[in-house]
Amino acid sequence: MLSLLLMTGSLATANNLQITNVTATTSSIQFNISWENSWRVSTAPKNHDAVWIFIKRIDCATNQWSHVDLSPSAGNHYADDPLEIYIDGRDGAAAAKGLFLRRKADGVGNIVDDSISINIINMPAGEFDFEVFGIEMVQIPEGSFYLGDGASQNSFRSSSNNNPRLVNNESSISSTTLRSINSYPPTTLPTAYPKGYKEIYCMKYEITQGQYISFLNALQYDQAADRNVPALGSNRFIYTGSWPNFVSTTPHRAMTNMIWDDMAAYLDWSALRPMTELEFEKIARGPSYPVANEYAWGNTSITKVAGLSNDGTPAESSSTTVAPGHGTATYAGTPAGPNGPLRSGFAAKPGTNRVSSGAGYYGVMDLSGNVTEMTVGTYTSAASSFTGKLGNGEISTTPAPGLPDVTGWPNYSGRTLKGGSWQSPIQHLSVSDRTLSNYHNNSRYNYVGGRGVR
Repeated sequence: MLSLLLMTGSLATANNLQITNVTATTSSIQFNISWENSWRVSTAPKNHDAVWIFIKRIDCATNQWSHVDLSPSAGNHYADDPLEIYIDGRDGAAAAKGLFLRRKADGVGNIVDDSISINIINMPAGEFDFEVFGIEMVQIPEGSFYLGDGASQNSFRSSSNNNPRLVNNESSISSTTLRSINSYPPTTLPTAYPKGYKEIYCMKYEITQGQYISFLNALQYDQAADRNVPALGSNRFIYTGSWPNFVSTTPHRAMTNMIWDDMAAYLDWSALRPMTELEFEKIARGPSYPVANEYAWGNTSITKVAGLSNDGTPAESSSTTVAPGHGTATYAGTPAGPNGPLRSGFAAKPGTNRVSSGAGYYGVMDLSGNVTEMTVGTYTSAASSFTGKLGNGEISTTPAPGLPDVTGWPNYSGRTLKGGSWQSPIQHLSVSDRTLSNYHNNSRYNYVGGRGVR
């Protein structure tokens, strides 16, 4: 007999995502969801935001955590207006590992206490506690885009000159038709390697410290011990307590000090995947023709964050006046700025637009600055063999607990660092910069983080 006990919800702070009033029957989980600044538009950029929902259970007899399967049919779930259920079908026909909540029609504004009901399947007998998790996402539509900007260090280029290279399908790309300026030319990219043309959903924000701590608390002891990231009190990454009751002091800030296995394990556990460096450029630039040395907001005008308001709170933001037409970001150099990551989405305020909030073309935040993002690169065969297979919600147990275990995912030797950070020289913030394409060691750095896609 299945017994459903205490239910909990996962709270996020970037756009005040809240999951509350969680209840259950033997076949469904109900909750209310709220988040701010939701949108769906049929004019440029012709996209929408969403929340990726997935559920974990803990067996009350064994204290073992597991991922919860959901019905693969959208019609078996329910969402109040103005939301709808979207299941992408990428987990196969037997079960969904999660689902998207998104607006069903054009609109802009806050989602307030919408009622949701999720049909859960494949539940074993026993008594369980559940936790519902939500991650804010942005739809990146299918479509053509350009790689490289003709100027950035090691930028992609076309075969015959330094001009940007058009990507207009997911077919194989030969190393003779996609090259680089200076160093780290890409290998041939097979058809299965994700090139950015197809539709994906991207995390709106870099993985936050709160999200990562929630991940650790929902693992087994040996898994959490392997994935535990040393706190850096002097670099704005602080947490207290011990497993399974870690507490993030600054849950709203971007997670840092991660190695590849930390990020990849979080994404596997969330039923997401790493993005490729090609997808990074599509997410930042959209379909626009590249501007030489441009940042994620589409131009080369930048104001450095030199001071903060409400430091250490969920309202943390820059106190530096941003010049008209400028984006804003953290990076090294003068004037001195914060010595560590900031709140995810710190530059977005009432009245800001894509440029002044530092957003990418589709509305993804912090692609230039804050923390450098780990992506799947193109320079090694370990990277180019990546097929984009999704995580299944579970990471390894014995004999090597706490590792991502998705077939075809590279290890750290396949990573490329993109987007720059609070500790980077300014040129690393350019969308097409590939200076760190060969940064293949497995050391921890207080400026490295990441995010996932699906």
